[in-house]
Amino acid sequence: MGKQSNTGPLLITMIETAVSGWNYFLQKGFFLEGVSGMSVRMFLREAVGFEDRYIDETVRTVFLNNSPVDDIDATYIKDGDRMALGSAMPGLVGIVMGRDNFYKSFRSGIAVKEATRADSSPALLSVKVFATLAVESGRAILERGIVADPALLASFLSDKRDLIREADGEDADTFIGRLEGMTEKVAFRVIFG
Repeated sequence: MGKQSNTGPLLITMIETAVSGWNYFLQKGFFLEGVSGMSVRMFLREAVGFEDRYIDETVRTVFLNNSPVDDIDATYIKDGDRMALGSAMPGLVGIVMGRDNFYKSFRSGIAVKEATRADSSPALLSVKVFATLAVESGRAILERGIVADPALLASFLSDKRDLIREADGEDADTFIGRLEGMTEKVAFRVIFG
């Protein structure tokens, strides 16, 4: 993944008020590591860090490769998959697109079909977290750690330099400059306070 792979994820420390600015980044997309063949539920638990109760009660919209997922226990991930997560969406479309509900038959043609499990191997998934789910869980996701394109991260942080307390032992300018010189995806954590 880049220079940090032997030392763990890069650590960015930002002031408390910076947390809300990351909602855009979470909606734009990032990467998380998992294992091919794990269920969507297991990925949400192990890679994203959600508890089962939170998954069942709050994560009501799950798309895998642009298709709605109903059974998160019988749908499996693989390397390169794209996942979008959200809480309950408003209106009729939100009701129909929500997972495992009475109206799922209205979109049966586009829903994820149960598939066989892939062999266990490392998987890197593109993840997007939307709306209130990003607001509610974004801080915990960032503190746990995510993976991103270094140029995208550098661009995002460039107008937030004054919100960065320290970035991997460097000041904001030095850190952003280092990111701009990286070519491989970079793992990082963000701590607020």
